[in-house]
Amino acid sequence: MFATCLCVLAPWLLAYEPPSRLVHTRTGQELTLAQLADDLATRDVVFFGELHDNVAGHQVYAELARLLADRRPDLVISMEMFERDTQGVLTDYLRGRIDEAAFLQYSRPWRDYARDYRPLVELARERKLDVLAGNLPRRVASKVSGRADYTSPFLARQTTAPFDRYWELFEEAMKGHPGPAAGLEGMYRAQCAKDDAMAESIADYFATHPHRQPLVIHCNGNFHSDYGLGTAARLAQRAPLAQQAIISMVAVPDVAAADPKEHLRKAHYLLIVPAPPKPPPPPPAASDEKKTTPAAPPR
Repeated sequence: MFATCLCVLAPWLLAYEPPSRLVHTRTGQELTLAQLADDLATRDVVFFGELHDNVAGHQVYAELARLLADRRPDLVISMEMFERDTQGVLTDYLRGRIDEAAFLQYSRPWRDYARDYRPLVELARERKLDVLAGNLPRRVASKVSGRADYTSPFLARQTTAPFDRYWELFEEAMKGHPGPAAGLEGMYRAQCAKDDAMAESIADYFATHPHRQPLVIHCNGNFHSDYGLGTAARLAQRAPLAQQAIISMVAVPDVAAADPKEHLRKAHYLLIVPAPPKPPPPPPAASDEKKTTPAAPPR
């Protein structure tokens, strides 16, 4: 479905990565991160599909964004991590009208914002780039999940939740989720509403800047763009001439031993990163020296 390349992190990006990791395409061509940026710089939209908890992947995307900004000074960053009703606060911070403390107070940043997403926002602030807060407010998504006829100015002008391949993948991903089928369908409506909102934000930016041809990088969880579905499909409906490139992040315990075959259809590029180390088991409960071994039951 997609022309695919496999991105394996280079040691100069992550000091703790094993040495001699390169970027490989499906055909065997080797790419550095700079060469990948050269390829992506010719597109209109690049999806940074991520695993939200993978620090290594976030570091690569931050560096890739900087390389793309070097090649395309008209770069625009679109983010799932900010909700549409915080766009004004986000723009005020980027333009220096408020300080970072006020920005963080009112923008509802994600839990690991400082570690994972601040580099992107600060890049935009440094280069005077636009950042799009594309996601639905959580309260709106919650209402959509409960009511198919819910309306809000933060919803996309058109939103649909067809029972297609995207639904099948969503149902598979949510297998084992407790609750009735109607609850799962409501969650799917909310998922699709988020996709439509993010796609509309990007398409509207293109429409309101007709004299520019910016490169938009959109940061979202993998599921929103894998297989060209979700946000990617909805953007294609709204801006059919925009050339897309999709990256999907894949985390494995051993990058060198990873077999990417099962992931090849997900995206144009696969970013293979080390899985986060498993948290250590909790320490055993402190023993109480006063306790004694219980006596055996009487015979």
